[in-house]
This record gives sequence, structure tokens and C-alpha cells, in this order.
Amino acid sequence: MKFKLTALALLAGVSMIAQAQPAPAASASRADVKAEAKAANKAGTIEPTNAQEAAPTGKAAAAASTKSKADVKAEAKAANKAGETDATKLK
Repeated sequence: MKFKLTALALLAGVSMIAQAQPAPAASASRADVKAEAKAANKAGTIEPTNAQEAAPTGKAAAAASTKSKADVKAEAKAANKAGETDATKLK
């Protein structure tokens, strides 16, 4: 019986000490982190990840083509009319 009471008292003391620990310092808020990231992007100090380098999107992807859409369509139409398609090249 004394062992149970001693263990209970010890457990109560440990739990009180654990609760008395000061809270960890507050981390930066989401808005602060987003503002820092925006400033770093604007300054160009953030390195792109491998995924960003491999697949350009938006204006970078659109700038990869030097032909207009009308030119590409005209070339495709002429190739189809002449019978030159990717399927015939594969055979």
C-alpha cells in the first residue's frame, strides 16, 4: 500500500513539474513567413527546387515556343494533307 501511495505522489509531482515548464518561444506567424518568402523571391535569393527546374510553368513554358499557334496549325494541316504524320513515321 505504501508503495502505491509513494508512486502516486511521485507521479503527481512529476506531472506538476512538467506542467510548470515554460512554453516554447512562439514561432513566426504564417503572415510573417509568407512576407519573408515573398521578399526573398523578389530579391532572387531563393534557389529553385529540382521540380521547378524540370517543369517550367506559366510564362516560362509559353516562351519555349518560337512559332505562333496559327503557324503550327498550318504546318500540321499541310503535313496531314500530304500524309506525313507521326504515326506514318513510326512504321
